[in-house]
Amino acid sequence: MRNFFCILTLTLSFLETTAFGALEKTPLKVRVLILNDAKELKLAVHSSYKIMDTATNRELLSGKWLSQRTMSVDSSLHLREYTFDAEKIIVMPHKDGKIFMNGRYFRGDLVISKREKNLYVINILDIDDYLRGVLYHEVSPEWPIEVLKAQAIVARTFALYQSTANKTKDYDLTSDTFSQMYGGLASERVKTNLAVSLTKGKVLTYNYKVFPAYYHATCAGSTEDASVLWNIDIPPLKGVRCNFCNDSPHLKWDAVFDLKDIEKKLNDNSFNIKDITDINIVSYTPSGRVNMLIIKSGEEEFRISAKQLRQTLGSTIIRSTNFSVKVDKDSAIFKGLGWGHGVGMCQWGANFMAQYGSKADEILKFYYPETEIVDINSL
Repeated sequence: MRNFFCILTLTLSFLETTAFGALEKTPLKVRVLILNDAKELKLAVHSSYKIMDTATNRELLSGKWLSQRTMSVDSSLHLREYTFDAEKIIVMPHKDGKIFMNGRYFRGDLVISKREKNLYVINILDIDDYLRGVLYHEVSPEWPIEVLKAQAIVARTFALYQSTANKTKDYDLTSDTFSQMYGGLASERVKTNLAVSLTKGKVLTYNYKVFPAYYHATCAGSTEDASVLWNIDIPPLKGVRCNFCNDSPHLKWDAVFDLKDIEKKLNDNSFNIKDITDINIVSYTPSGRVNMLIIKSGEEEFRISAKQLRQTLGSTIIRSTNFSVKVDKDSAIFKGLGWGHGVGMCQWGANFMAQYGSKADEILKFYYPETEIVDINSL
């Protein structure tokens, strides 16, 4: 692999698909969906640029600078006075140029495609430039550098794994909580950028393979076994006891729902429930989180997983599946602990570990047992 980086082209190179993503090839770039189902967008390029038809590699437009214009779509793509007869175009600024779209700057290239008179935009950029736009949203730049380094390694590992899993799709990651929060150039900060630079090329592996290095805000005492939530069962994601996040501001939460609101949300998600009378927990996961519940409606009972109930009611309201629930008259009262799915690194726990003197590698060894931090170039 010594000459690996010499043979990369400008096109994306993805990991070979094997169980948990064997690092046989390392992508330098990731594809991030940053706009979905838009009727129009604002676009500018603050450098020299080219706009190409991705299907034919034909140059459609070029120049030294592109002032802001509105892009719209019908049977063609329209950029104010320009019309592109193409299904998909790529906007390529000069190496150090920036693209300005809908009020935000982005590094790398933008692929803009039309689907049924809607616009989709994918940002293609170097993995570390992507991470620079991620870390600010996932951890506080005010936290110790060692936890920022740990987060950079975890986020890089997660992104590489996703590029394996999604190599046949149009994009690897979204820019929201379903993947990792990504905000482009405006999200970069000096300290988080430093953490990315200090960990350049570093990823977590298990048995010399990348894996989905999940993380969450606060575990409240124990991280979760990933096999409870997803089809993945490996030692690094089996869960550990964590005594470091007791002072997290997200340790405790509560929420109150009107039963009619719960009924409506469930019915909007393919249930057929009327007049809820009670909600009971019937099983727990090994970490003590809720596994399954029964919702009573007259003579009927409906089983639902805690994961599905949380997604249905809102994951920012039902912040975790570590909760109790009680029905009182026309309301359901939830009292819970922690924030997030609970799998992998507890970010607030990692923060306090760093404050107590732990280094990034010690943090990662604790939350992901039996893993190694490796340099991509050595694989």
